[in-house]
Amino acid sequence: MKIEVCLGQHCKPYGGQDLVDALKEKGIPFTTFECRSLCTYAPVVFVDDKAKLKAQFKDVCS
Repeated sequence: MKIEVCLGQHCKPYGGQDLVDALKEKGIPFTTFECRSLCTYAPVVFVDDKAKLKAQFKDVCS
């Protein structure tokens, strides 16, 4: 599974950093990226190239 978490200006404070911290804590591999202009839906995570909008941990690891 490929997980990418946005840490752009809006996603980071709206849950992106929390997701990164949770993934690190669980030892789940991921990468981060900067804004892809989906700020309205922060935080944005891509799982296997599919966008998860207003993502929560359960959305990323289910």
